[in-house]
Amino acid sequence: MRKRSSRKLAGCIVIELALAAAGVPSGSAADYRAGAAAAASARALVLEDARGNRAVFTQTEFRITQAVADFVAARLLVSLDLQRPGLLFHWSGIGARPEQPDDLVTAITAAVNALEPAEVRYGHRSLSVAAGDRCLGDLSPDGALSSAGCTDGAAVTGAIRAAFQMVEPAHGLQKRGETVRSFPVQAIALGKQVTILALSGEAALPEGVNPRGLIFAPFSNEAAAAPRDARVRAAVERVLARVK
Repeated sequence: MRKRSSRKLAGCIVIELALAAAGVPSGSAADYRAGAAAAASARALVLEDARGNRAVFTQTEFRITQAVADFVAARLLVSLDLQRPGLLFHWSGIGARPEQPDDLVTAITAAVNALEPAEVRYGHRSLSVAAGDRCLGDLSPDGALSSAGCTDGAAVTGAIRAAFQMVEPAHGLQKRGETVRSFPVQAIALGKQVTILALSGEAALPEGVNPRGLIFAPFSNEAAAAPRDARVRAAVERVLARVK
């Protein structure tokens, strides 16, 4: 099992887990395996590179809260050794069905069990994954996961790298019993061709972030948006730098 670590840094809780296998040259080719599955109010697409690094893309019909994300991540770490940075929990931003975290666990588990050789392509700002003539999933420019059909694009090769950070924005003195919220910032890269940047709530692409080769996924990992804050912006820069 990969080592995990956490530490306080400049008001942020930082969590880093294996961005890529040690010794893998930058830009080295990797053959992917992929699996897709759905369970009631959730669907999942899992990618695995030649070194066994995995990225999980999901979509739910219920809001993702930090409590839901933490619960599902803990279950998957124990049952499948899936690392938190590679788990992207995305809500469509519409619909508000009751929370069903077990649907997420079921869909992701089924997708992992269905892994098979697959081709990954990136074009028109969308990421498509196909096994033969079957479309396993399409990740749209806003991070929405669909199985309706794949788009064409350039072949994607290379290792999967992921970084995740919980950010505690700047705040004043707290009242007794008051808690300070933290917000997730996540990046997942596939080779050198495409990176998925995930922020919580109805976020906008941070100013200065290069959109080339980028899929920007708001409403990810937490329904509430983080305030515009220098710490959040620094976290975005940090996770993007770690997956380069």
